[in-house]
Amino acid sequence: METKYIHQAHYGNIGNHTLKPQFMVKGDSVYATRYNQTMSAKAPVFKVRDGRWFATEFHPGGKTGHPLYEMRGDKIHTTTFHPEHNPSQHVMEIKSSLLH
Repeated sequence: METKYIHQAHYGNIGNHTLKPQFMVKGDSVYATRYNQTMSAKAPVFKVRDGRWFATEFHPGGKTGHPLYEMRGDKIHTTTFHPEHNPSQHVMEIKSSLLH
């Protein structure tokens, strides 16, 4: 199973951008990495269904019945259910390795 690494977009998280991946996708589960300062890497914080990310009970905000993010190619955008939704910009990018 291929692991994909999720990096913050340069303009999606101004002031918090880092070259270190914040999440990793394994199958239909998204885990925080050790570089993520706000979430535990021990359990999946999101589940992926049809390219959309749903928060699990391990997410700091709790489980959601609606998607917070959606994948569009190698870019990840917030959905209208996300508090900081901006449809014109992506907030994260998918990479196949730890490095850009």
